[in-house]
Parts: sequence; structure tokens; C-alpha cells
Amino acid sequence: MTSPPGETRLPLTPGQHLLDFLESIRPGGAAAAFNISFRLTIDGPLDRNRLFGAIIQCVDRHEALRTAVVRGRGMAEQVIGSATEPEMTVTPTASRTWDEPEIEELLVEYNNAPFDLTRPPLVRVLLLENEPEKRRLLQVTVHHSVSDAWSLEVLKRDIGRCYRAAAGLESQPAPPEVPYRQIVVDELAALETPEADAARAFWPEYVGSLEILQIPGSVQPQEDQAITSRGDHRLAAPEIAAVRGLSGQLRATPFMVIAAAYGLTLGHLGGCDAYLMPTFSHGRRDPRFHQSVAMLFNPFMLEFRWSPEMSFADLVATFKQSCLKAYQFQWYPFIEVLEVCPELSVAMIDPNSALFPVQMLNVPKTQVGAALFGPDCVAADYALHRTSVGNVLPIDGLLTIKATQEAMAMTFNAAQRLWNDELAAAMCATIVDLCLDAAQHPGVPLRQLVGTVDRRFGSTLWSV
Repeated sequence: MTSPPGETRLPLTPGQHLLDFLESIRPGGAAAAFNISFRLTIDGPLDRNRLFGAIIQCVDRHEALRTAVVRGRGMAEQVIGSATEPEMTVTPTASRTWDEPEIEELLVEYNNAPFDLTRPPLVRVLLLENEPEKRRLLQVTVHHSVSDAWSLEVLKRDIGRCYRAAAGLESQPAPPEVPYRQIVVDELAALETPEADAARAFWPEYVGSLEILQIPGSVQPQEDQAITSRGDHRLAAPEIAAVRGLSGQLRATPFMVIAAAYGLTLGHLGGCDAYLMPTFSHGRRDPRFHQSVAMLFNPFMLEFRWSPEMSFADLVATFKQSCLKAYQFQWYPFIEVLEVCPELSVAMIDPNSALFPVQMLNVPKTQVGAALFGPDCVAADYALHRTSVGNVLPIDGLLTIKATQEAMAMTFNAAQRLWNDELAAAMCATIVDLCLDAAQHPGVPLRQLVGTVDRRFGSTLWSV
């Protein structure tokens, strides 16, 4: 079939194929599950027309945003088109603060509205304006089939660059080093390499007979003022120092230490001593792809094992080795693993799947403040209270962050995604307790540490 003028037809990449596959097996489809957004507060005399012009320029700049996902001839494929003007909505508001529940409800509703994947561009913009006070909140929503969390940072940066160029503050940005269509071709070619063959041999054996831990969704922590008063995932300075000191003793990152404590907590409460943790690779093995918008994130699995006889130091060492084995094949498209291990497919989309993001590479953050839109406007990242809304698949939206404070934020988000704020706070408080106990004595037996978990949750509380 010949493509119309201005269109380019290509197969789906492995990452897109995975999303398409998960959507096909998820009851009711995915709807809002694959919409991802970034949000910025902007204080100062922002030029709205210049901002919208910059967004249109970015859609023209990044082919992925002009790409449709269509089904025909018994298969799905992607079509790069020429449409460049996304839906852009301006909503006046008299709100003096962006923390009001009505604001969050509006952002969530707008984020979760489904896209028609056959009608690009698969991006839309919501701008809340308090014009008298020169205060705005910008939400840019993109469909996950053509973008990922790394892409959101690229798009945020490029919108700022195009805005500043239009204001005469700098020159126009150069085109991306690698066109999106070439990224697609390269991703497909990677399936025919010796590295792919090695991964095909590795993953079925690594995954073995282990399953993803499933956690009951109706759980309540023990009443404890130390839990409920905590309220969120922030750590005090002495707690951060203790976790960093412990990670230094164990020759691991603070993130790895917190991940091990989280895994122990879930394993004990779930009554399982060996299971698989879903996680992500950012998928950009080629540095030339770092400046591109594309869906390249790739999920994979990490084996987690523990026993009461192990010490916390042993737990971290064992988990670290398990991660290092998996990381060497993190680029291999996990859709092919699911094809040989189909039972994992259902577990990955179960809302009660045990979660934790464990990777080695960070998503680089775009500089905001006065650097993004120029000296007259101050921008800041804005996070919803529930950062998982709109990404209802358990594996979606979890990023790798090494730093102690950010790792706890991811822990809070993962637990909140499974349950609620109170239980998320309880989970974080438990993990802090475990790390503080282990910081005093890294050789403490896990049999002793699980007592801390039981005191928080109750020994019989974790049951369906």
C-alpha cells in the first residue's frame, strides 16, 4: 500500500509493540493508562502566543509527536504525518495557589482524556492562567506510544529553547542528530545482533519459575502517630546521613539500599522469599538518541531473594549481584521475553503487582527557573499529589533515581499507586526504620528486621 504524500509508514518499535500488546490484554483497554505529562508553574509576563508557537515548532521538530498508530492488514504500524498543531486549551483561574483540589482534578481529567491514536499530533496542552497575578500552570500531555519520561524532559527543554529563540535571546536549536524514522530502523535492526541472541538465551533462565509478587489491595497499617504524622516521603537530615553512611559501608548506592529494604518488606508481608520485581531501562543505548522524543523505555525483571538467616549486608550484596546480571541485558526488548513467558504478561498489568524502580541510569532533568523561558519568567516543576494518576499500569511511570531523597519519593509513589496515602507513608516509615536499624549494625539478621515490619503492619494484617 502506498503512503499518501507527506506520510511515512514504519513497523512499531519493540517498545510500542509492548504497549500495544499490554493494551490488548488489559480488560477494557488502556484508555488513560498511556498518557504522560509534565507540568510547570510559570511566574512572570509569559507571552502566550510565543509559548504556543514554540510548542508547535517542537511538534514539527520531533517526528514522533506527528506519528499515528494505526491497525490494518492484521497488524499495527506507525505513520509519520505532517500535522503540527496540537490541541491547546487556555483556562482562566482566580486560584491564589496551585494546591487546591479543584486544580488537581482538572489536571487529572485533562491528562486522562483518551487520544485518538490515528489522529496526530498525539500531544495536547492545558494552560491555567491567573492573568492579573501573572501566574500560570502549564501541562503538556503526550501519548506514551510516541514518548517516555526521558522524552518529556527533552520536550520541556526544547519548548524553552524555541521560546527563547523567538524572543531573540538565542539562536534556533539545531535539528535532532538522528531523525525519529532512523531510530525506528535502528531499534528493529538491534533485534538481529549477537547481543540480542545472548539476551534470548539469558532471560528465560534468569526469570525461571519465579513470578511477580502479588499484593492484596485492601490493607491498613497499625494505628501509629509516627506513621500518620509523617504524611509523605521526606527524610530528615540525620536519616539521609544514616542511609548514605550505610550505603558506603555496603559499597552500594543509597537507592540500592532502600530498594533492598523495600523488597524485604514486600516479600515478608507477601509471604514470599523469591520473586520478580518489574523495572525499567531508559532504552537509549545510543547517545545520539539522548536528544530525541521517542518511546524507548524498556521494562525488564529483577530477581529478589531473601531468607531470615541472611544479614542486611548479605541482602544488599545478593540483590546487587542479581541486578548486575540483569542490567547487562536491559536493552533487549522485553516483549520477546513475554512471548516465551506468557504468564508474566498478566502479572505485569495486575494492579497489585509488587513494584520498585531499580535501574542505574537517571533521566536527566531540564533546568528550569529563569533559564527555561528567559529572565522575566520563573518556571518550576509541578508535581501532582498523586503522581501516578493517568498511568494506571503498575509498571508505568517509575524512574531510576540514585539519591536518597528521590529514592524515597519513588517508594512513596509505588506504594501510593498500590494502596493509598496512609499506607504509602507507613511503607516509607517502615523502610526508614529498617535502614536506620541496619545502619547501626549492617550484619543484623533479617529475622530481627522483619519484626520491625510486623510492628508497623501487624503479623496477620497482610491477608486478602
